[in-house]
Amino acid sequence: MQPSVLFLFLGLLLTLLPGCGGGEEENLGATVSLRWNPVAHHAPITYTVHYGKQSAGDSGACNYEHSLDVSEPFATITGLEFDTTYYFAVSAYSGLRSSCSNEVSKATEKPKQHTPPVKEDPHRGHPDKQKSHSGK
Repeated sequence: MQPSVLFLFLGLLLTLLPGCGGGEEENLGATVSLRWNPVAHHAPITYTVHYGKQSAGDSGACNYEHSLDVSEPFATITGLEFDTTYYFAVSAYSGLRSSCSNEVSKATEKPKQHTPPVKEDPHRGHPDKQKSHSGK
């Protein structure tokens, strides 16, 4: 099957989901999840998710800063910059590489500001419960 035909079957439908922040994940950056319609093909298919902070420019072009190879019709990309627009497209591979799908874009969320919870000192305001630091 020729790459241009693979592209038609790819029928890319990207679903962009903002990453769920929390805990140590926030230190890793923003997360975007993508899902698309799989290629119906008799041979094994792998996909390449192409992405970057600049558009590829031309329809079907795969000129992006980064790429990620996956074997299923979905991917989660981590370590993205917060509050930044990224552009995504997918190509399929089964002996020949297809052209890229239609491009979609997604602005990642701003980083979540966490304020540590204020812990009340159970001994505050109760002189008889305060510990002496003089060692007596």
